[in-house]
Amino acid sequence: MKIVILNGSPKGEPSVTMQYVKYIQKHYPQHEYLFHNISSRIKKIEKNDDLFNDIIADIESCDSIIWSTPVYTLFVPAQYMRFIELIHERNAARAFKNKSTIVMTTSIHFYDHTAHRYMHAVCDDLEMNYIGYFSAEMDDLRKSRGRETLLKFAQYYFESSGEKCHHLKRYQPVTQSEYAYEPAIVAKKMDAGNKKIVLVTDHKPHDANIQAMIKRFSNAYTEGIDIVNLWELNIQGGCTGCIKCGYDNNCMYKDEFSSFYHSRILPADIVIFAMALTGRNLSSKFKEYFDRRFFMNHVPDLKAKQVGYLISGRVSQMPYLHDFCQGIVESQQANFAGMVCDEIGDSNEIDTSIQKLAEQVIAFSTNDYCQPQTFLGVGGSKIFRDDIWGKLRHVFQADYRYYKKNGAFNFPHKRYKSRLTNFVVRLLTRIPGFRKEFYRRIKTEMYKPHKKIVENCEVRPGS
Repeated sequence: MKIVILNGSPKGEPSVTMQYVKYIQKHYPQHEYLFHNISSRIKKIEKNDDLFNDIIADIESCDSIIWSTPVYTLFVPAQYMRFIELIHERNAARAFKNKSTIVMTTSIHFYDHTAHRYMHAVCDDLEMNYIGYFSAEMDDLRKSRGRETLLKFAQYYFESSGEKCHHLKRYQPVTQSEYAYEPAIVAKKMDAGNKKIVLVTDHKPHDANIQAMIKRFSNAYTEGIDIVNLWELNIQGGCTGCIKCGYDNNCMYKDEFSSFYHSRILPADIVIFAMALTGRNLSSKFKEYFDRRFFMNHVPDLKAKQVGYLISGRVSQMPYLHDFCQGIVESQQANFAGMVCDEIGDSNEIDTSIQKLAEQVIAFSTNDYCQPQTFLGVGGSKIFRDDIWGKLRHVFQADYRYYKKNGAFNFPHKRYKSRLTNFVVRLLTRIPGFRKEFYRRIKTEMYKPHKKIVENCEVRPGS
């Protein structure tokens, strides 16, 4: 079988992700493997038609494709997303049709599910025969169990490819809309007070709806807001995964991004992301923004800020996108203030929703309101906490210093009172009589402390 490997690591050949594919290659040498480093050469691929066509020619002649990539900021790297955009822009999708395919990633399991759901949708759009995915923790290959699992997956992949197994599509094609949003004139504008609002967008001249949504949001205030179009910034490229920022949060690039982030994003009270969706996801340009923000590593630099979204596109047909939008906010310990999309196709309703978002971010910011995190934030924060305290401490030293200073290493084993209680009760529940009484009373005992707070609380005037 002739297999094309599309390498999504910005590091190119010397990457952790590629070693998983190489391991499969070594155990199944009877197949032909053609490697293409996509993310590390995306600028050349974008500018050189011959290089792009050579890749597509190999894809046309192959039997199967392996999408192999690290997970960067909840999805695949921006460079990889740009290649997927190029496939459609240059009408090359036909080369992928009916090819068997798998998706392989490495990560610390922070939102690898959104990356895989996105890539599954990409494969469905390209009418590929999607067999499955393999989501490895970065160090799984160093463990015997990890290697064993990888080879079992490889066996399943080769058997399924050989048998030409048919796999049902999970994602239907994204429907296009010709709807044109026409905002109404704002009757009464509001004063944002001393709140600094910055709006980041990726729109191009032809993206009329998102431009109209931005204008409507901005017009809700008496004073203008800070609007930044990413296309107007000097951003030399996407994150390369060099991790040089791990020591002191200084990016290897010498372009405008870091200074822009420090001078306009960090001082803001409210951040609005205004996106024009491209194909199956946010654009690769916007993904470049989120990837490059990684020079701040895992420090929650948007903490206590209000974050909202204006989106033009079919959000409902991209379920992984909502997890991305909310998850990236919660993991930053910011407040997910809301999302407005033009998908509804009703200008009056869009106007009302934008006005409500404009009012909410001011009210929430004034009251320092940040809603409790869901699993999207809590789960991600614990992954960061554990790995930065443990195996990644020497890499992300700036993170470690921040986490230690701000009490982020809140491990359960440090709660000595709870540990003592657990120890004593576990011993006592070995006694049948105590165990019976313990489980009889546990329902009422669990809520008594909460009930006491409700009964004894002082009600504030006007509440």
